[in-house]
Amino acid sequence: MSVSQHSRRPLALSLVFAAGFGLAIPQLPAQESAPAISKQTIAEFDKAMAASADGASEARQRLALRRVIRDAEQLVEAHKDDPSRFLALEFLFRAYQRLIAMDDDAGHRKVLLEICRELVKAPDDFAELRLEADLLLNQAELAKQGANTEDRAKALRPLVDRYVDTPAGPKMLRMAMLIALELGDTGLVNHLRGLIAERFAADHDLIAFQRDKLGGQVFGAPFAGHFTRADGKGVRFPMDLLGRSTMLLFWSKEDSGLDYVKGIAAAALANKELVAGRMEIISFNLDNLPDAGESVIRGLGVDWQVLHLPGGRENPVFKAYVRASPLNLRVSPTGQAALVMAGTDRVKVIENGTPDYQRTLESTLSRSWSGERYTMHLSALMAGDFLVLDPEGALDPTRPPELKAVAMGGEVKPLARDAASVPEETLRAIQDSFVMPPRRYRLSHQETMAAYAKAVELSRKAIADHPNAPDLWIVRNRLIIALLGLWKTEAKLDHLEAALAEAKAALDSGAYPKGCDLVARFCMTRAALRDPAANSKEVIDRFMSDSGGESASGPALAAAALLALDVADRVRFEKLREAIVKDHTEQPGMWIFSSFLLDRYHRYWLFQEPFQAGWTYGRRENKFMTTGAADKARRILKTELRAADGKPLRIPEDLGSEWTMILFSAPAPWSKVREDGLPASPEQMLMSFNQFAATRPPGDVKVVLATLEGEPEKTHAELLASRFKLDVPVLSVPGGINSPLVHRLGILSENDSLNSVLVAKDGRIALAISGLSQQGGGGGGTLADVICHEDEIAVNAALESGDIQGAKTLIMTLAPPYDPNAVDEKGRKLKKPEQHIAHIRARVRVFMALKDYDKALADAEEVYSRQYAADSGMSQRTMELDEAEKLRDEIRMLTGKAGESR
Repeated sequence: MSVSQHSRRPLALSLVFAAGFGLAIPQLPAQESAPAISKQTIAEFDKAMAASADGASEARQRLALRRVIRDAEQLVEAHKDDPSRFLALEFLFRAYQRLIAMDDDAGHRKVLLEICRELVKAPDDFAELRLEADLLLNQAELAKQGANTEDRAKALRPLVDRYVDTPAGPKMLRMAMLIALELGDTGLVNHLRGLIAERFAADHDLIAFQRDKLGGQVFGAPFAGHFTRADGKGVRFPMDLLGRSTMLLFWSKEDSGLDYVKGIAAAALANKELVAGRMEIISFNLDNLPDAGESVIRGLGVDWQVLHLPGGRENPVFKAYVRASPLNLRVSPTGQAALVMAGTDRVKVIENGTPDYQRTLESTLSRSWSGERYTMHLSALMAGDFLVLDPEGALDPTRPPELKAVAMGGEVKPLARDAASVPEETLRAIQDSFVMPPRRYRLSHQETMAAYAKAVELSRKAIADHPNAPDLWIVRNRLIIALLGLWKTEAKLDHLEAALAEAKAALDSGAYPKGCDLVARFCMTRAALRDPAANSKEVIDRFMSDSGGESASGPALAAAALLALDVADRVRFEKLREAIVKDHTEQPGMWIFSSFLLDRYHRYWLFQEPFQAGWTYGRRENKFMTTGAADKARRILKTELRAADGKPLRIPEDLGSEWTMILFSAPAPWSKVREDGLPASPEQMLMSFNQFAATRPPGDVKVVLATLEGEPEKTHAELLASRFKLDVPVLSVPGGINSPLVHRLGILSENDSLNSVLVAKDGRIALAISGLSQQGGGGGGTLADVICHEDEIAVNAALESGDIQGAKTLIMTLAPPYDPNAVDEKGRKLKKPEQHIAHIRARVRVFMALKDYDKALADAEEVYSRQYAADSGMSQRTMELDEAEKLRDEIRMLTGKAGESR
């Protein structure tokens, strides 16, 4: 039945609306030549509907509204095969809602639902038109079914999924959040918060919406937007913030803001060395001053960037991120701001009541996300250092890393060299100015600037001395990256502008071999993204297309991932990360960047709000760092380690165990007391590894200590003499810190922290943990946790293949069920062993396959209980708890115990 069939007498659109509307709709020609419905036509309908309320009586108002509805129905009928009909259907949806408010007739409701059913057929281009109709249908169906609160929340999720990636995504999330809050469903609220964080984190309206509706909570959002400096130059955030911590000062002369800014300025001047390279301070004045308050800031003796905020407190940025003055908004080196609902920033005071601005500064710099090595690592990555580094060794002028990247692991056709080429010693001197990781991340701010400045100086001299060299593009690429490095290190736009000029000159020269222009295009794309009128998605799409699209090299994908971070496009970044991890981790030119993508410390803090308070935040970080399955990347380790007698351990050829746990440590002597200046001792971690290995089947796990320098026999003697009397094989890494293995595994802070890797018998790298991350505690730490999860995967795979007996044998060997009546040789009751939760989950599945539901339920209850306790300690409900609850309830249904309390 068409919509128009519910009308008594459809009116031709040539009629003039009654009640003195004075609105004429042009006569429609025959349907086959009828024009598409325009937004202007709908606007005229809206005017007519608004005018219907001017009727002298309620009856006249209803009559006028029905006339508008009939004309709109006629229009739909005339364009029933045209997509533009959805514009008119959406109008009818609103018009019938108004009619029902005036005349709550069952027939009107029936028509409204039919309109909804037609409207929801609209394609995604019309998602905003169909959204409310879809929601109404959803609610009507749930009401018909007598759905409870849980059912309503469950039905909302697929509806959200349908819209979240459409133009109606933000509106859908707002509406869904309001429903979730009304239902009191914390799990759904957190799910929606996660979707906002992934897809619309930088949407100022959604940030403000969350702050309005989620009072008392803390959440993170990238500080994003285009701003103009006092000198007229434009900046783009988060691009200009990435690679260092930032303190954004929002202040006004009308309150205590001036005193606040003076206090922070004095503290910053007194701690120049502490702040340099690690944190930038930026001023936003709220008074709409012509110079944005620059004269005030310069009068304080500081060289901070000074930005305009048009409208001050009325600016969307203020309403989304700030909301108080004065405010010190802290932004992490990944561009994330912690939006604390408590309100204004409070400065602690010293005993005499004076504000302690020194402590405010020190507190900001003492946080984990402000650590020197962490910020140095991010700064080098954001500059693109890895694009011109060769992890396999010194620069080969005939096979530079750019050329290897184009080959994508295949044969590299060497560059021809002649008398006109840039001299090899010149190229190597420029290359040597770039310090290889991990030493690069240990440089001071001054050392970093000096290294980049040297590269710039040598490169410019080479360009001047050899302007016609066929391989001058190698020099230009390194000049561009060095300038980008200075931009990231010093936070001065002059360096970025110089890099853009060099990139343009390099591209205009036309001298690049095919595919080797990536560095210059990366730089120019950053320039395009800084244009406030630019469509970021289209700009990066164009960069990807020019890089080969789906056939793009690993370095091109990595550069695109950085561009995505520049504009806070998390969805694109995650897609690029997935593509790199899946297909581009084996190429040496990708080792540095792929290690960053896989590093648990970086993965945790990349999109995490810079906020910690109480035990819960530390527990959340610890869970992310130390638990979970192996990396999804398919990385094969091929290397050799050397024993004291010079005999090599070839990996994977000589791996006899299913798993090899390798701990990387500086050689003895090791730290005995905190802050004694010595490197971390591996003794405790090795003991934990050994204890775990002892619980495994014979030959299943081997433990090895490897050092990047020093003599293995001396380190072995130190272990034997330790209080643990550790007899662990000690091997050395040939080449030490310069070994390609360091870049392959992403070893960091090797001079004072522990690094580790878990290698399967076939050489697969299950997990590498850098010195930035936590190695975990007792029971074998993080590597052991991964092995236990791999056990669970193996058990489930056996069950899926129908090998129930094989699955049973495996899990009963690893985690035999506890017998509460068992006693030892002296008749004492045995203590229940602490088994890994992954093993207990696997055992649940085996018992279910054996149809031993009572035992399955007992284990499922334990899994749920332990996960519930862990989640409670983090004040966070995890997906693991949802899965544990679902599994437990499934077994309760099978045993007839559904509905029992936990």
